[in-house]
Amino acid sequence: VVEVTEGNTTTIEGKIIEDAEAPTPPNPSGQCPICRWNLKHKYDYVDVLLLSQFIRSDGGMLPRRITGLCLEEHKKVAVCVQMAHRAGLLPNHRPPLPEGHIPKRPQLNRRVVLYLTRWSIRSAKPIWKRGPKWCKKPFPIGHPLLKDNVKYTRKPLSLNH
Repeated sequence: VVEVTEGNTTTIEGKIIEDAEAPTPPNPSGQCPICRWNLKHKYDYVDVLLLSQFIRSDGGMLPRRITGLCLEEHKKVAVCVQMAHRAGLLPNHRPPLPEGHIPKRPQLNRRVVLYLTRWSIRSAKPIWKRGPKWCKKPFPIGHPLLKDNVKYTRKPLSLNH
């Protein structure tokens, strides 16, 4: 918008300005947005900003035809969204409860339940006796779909703890 004043008259004129070009992805031949931007094994359930692009306002996943994700990445994003919900990282993306509804169980302390992101809280049972020190039964964590993700720590990835 350009405003020009000549004497007693003010002329307000609108001009079309071309926008700067959008950045080109590093891999333009990729079949989905995640592959195009080379994010294939670089996200996890804690990347809420990335995951929030693929979910509806009530917390459900958008279909593949809308998101444009390939089948493999759609499954991984769905698992990450589910794990983020269970870890309490997406509190604003839940369907509203009916009016006057009182939950039967109080909400659990989320710090205690963070390791239960692979299963629902009610279905996972703690391992009380894991065995002697030399042959302990490992407790599986994470999800097998996310085993190829890049880890930036010194320790190798272990899905059993």
